[in-house]
Amino acid sequence: MSYVVSHHGALWFQIRVPTSLQSIHGKLVRVNLQTRDPGVARALALRLASDWLSRFQTDVALLPMEGLQAELVDVANIAPLPFGQSCSSQPALEPAQPIHSSSLSRPPARSPKPVSDKELLDAWLRIDPTRASTTTSDMRATLKAFRSRCRKPWPELERQDIANFRDYLLSTRLARATVSKKVGFISSLMQVGFDAGLLKQNVARGLKVPRAEMPTIERRAFTPQELKKIFDSPVFTKDFRPVAGCGAACAWMPMLGLVTGARLEEISQLLLHDIILDEEHGPLMRITDEGESQRVKTIGSKRIVPLHPEILQAGFLDYVETVRASGQRWLFPELLPDHDGRRGGNFGKWFQRYLRVRTGIGISDPRVVFHSFRHTFKTLCRAAEISEEVHDALTGHVSASVSRQYGEMPIGPLVRAIHAIKLPVALPHIGA
Repeated sequence: MSYVVSHHGALWFQIRVPTSLQSIHGKLVRVNLQTRDPGVARALALRLASDWLSRFQTDVALLPMEGLQAELVDVANIAPLPFGQSCSSQPALEPAQPIHSSSLSRPPARSPKPVSDKELLDAWLRIDPTRASTTTSDMRATLKAFRSRCRKPWPELERQDIANFRDYLLSTRLARATVSKKVGFISSLMQVGFDAGLLKQNVARGLKVPRAEMPTIERRAFTPQELKKIFDSPVFTKDFRPVAGCGAACAWMPMLGLVTGARLEEISQLLLHDIILDEEHGPLMRITDEGESQRVKTIGSKRIVPLHPEILQAGFLDYVETVRASGQRWLFPELLPDHDGRRGGNFGKWFQRYLRVRTGIGISDPRVVFHSFRHTFKTLCRAAEISEEVHDALTGHVSASVSRQYGEMPIGPLVRAIHAIKLPVALPHIGA
């Protein structure tokens, strides 16, 4: 039994609530432990389990006599209900023993004592002592800003007070993501107070920040003139390697995007063994979810894409051999994953900036981004009169046609299709 569960990479405390108390606490109690260390999470969860089991016993003792014994048994057998994989197989805290009937005469719990800002902040800090200093600074600044607008004691706060703070932040024209983060900080403080029994409720929980009404930007393919600007830029002609461009990735990833139509994240998560030298069909690129940290958008996204002769002439296989000789595992080992763990996240931000600035490529149209290489590849497939069935297989698009759901696409037609594609721009040779 474990009170620690993993959900989307985060570690949570979770415990089932006795049936008679679900109107008070809900069916499950879940608390984000705000740590990725299983050992720290386990210790925090055991402490929370002890607190909650004691609280359940106290609450059950105040129930009417009818059905009390069943509820005492229920409390004694509480177990967590996983909504993710448990991070530890070690036993959790032993369930509390049923309380005696003499405790029925226990007087009702006293009203909670006043809660100070310092108490809540200290409790929040104790949950994760390894939290980044920048996060702690942001929390302190948010608390100070909140107290400049609202001086109510924590137990007396109402949801409207939090909404007023949110609306104030929006009025200052902060980015909505920033407003959401600050409201989240206040909610985290109140949740800590609620979990510790200092507050009766978290009135900030689930408060939304409305999205700004923005027109949808339709992505488009690159024009031949824009492609020429890209491949005539310093990254490709002057061996310019900015730190944020992640080494040679800044040159090879746009090329692969153009000649394969692969998505940014599909390219960024390639392993060296995903580049295959097939005796019959030549160099192939495999897109799969088989490796650790590899993901695909849909089941149809798993595919084999033959490599275009132009990227081979540009020296791509020499690059592959250089990386392999260095003992690396990833095809682009210098990529730095973003805070969500996406290997292409930070690269995508850099490429967006490089597209726009005059010292880079200087394309200001917001409709063109890295994904525009995928649009361009689809356009080139149609220009080469490649059947939809084949270019869908190359790009991992799934058709609704029943006949297309049977069998697999042979590699031969894919190779012929790739060789039929004529690029509108010559790819520069990149030294290994």
